[in-house]
Amino acid sequence: MGSSGCPEDVLQHVSQFWSMLDDLSESDPAAYQELIGKQMERGADMLSAPPEPVCCLQTEILEPNQGLLYINICGWKRVPAPQDPSKPIPLCENNKKTLIQVISSTVTAQPLKPEYQLQVNTDAAGSPCSLELTVELPRVSSISECQLSISKDDILLQVEDVYYLLLELPQNVNEESAAATFNKKKRRLTLKVPVL
Repeated sequence: MGSSGCPEDVLQHVSQFWSMLDDLSESDPAAYQELIGKQMERGADMLSAPPEPVCCLQTEILEPNQGLLYINICGWKRVPAPQDPSKPIPLCENNKKTLIQVISSTVTAQPLKPEYQLQVNTDAAGSPCSLELTVELPRVSSISECQLSISKDDILLQVEDVYYLLLELPQNVNEESAAATFNKKKRRLTLKVPVL
């Protein structure tokens, strides 16, 4: 029973199918009832069956905390296949029940703690004379994005929604004499401050 798929052919096949069902209902009502019962049962099973696992993807999360993410891909008979690959899959079934949960992407991530190195410089006698802080800021293109606060015993560096670094200093410093530079090419902040 080949078919070209044109509307006339489909209608002809549907008409033939209904004729066969009518003939069966008249010639063998018990067989007809059994066939209809089985079809109804199969339809109910299809609609109540849970999603079936197809495969699992593994990817990497980079922010806010690095780690692995596993994504389970499932097939579900209740979600109809798209009519065309360019058309989206419907999110609801007959406007009654949500089939696919849409997760909001407006959740804000916590700022990252940037990589840094704190070095204590000593004089010829071996006494601490200055502190040098180097902070890697790959997401910063200008020093104007940074908010830097220095007190005698700590340093706070913030880049809104991107980085947050609060450091307790090992030595008290002269915050009035601090000097910071930002290397745009390396995206690195360097802070030098004398020890009290």
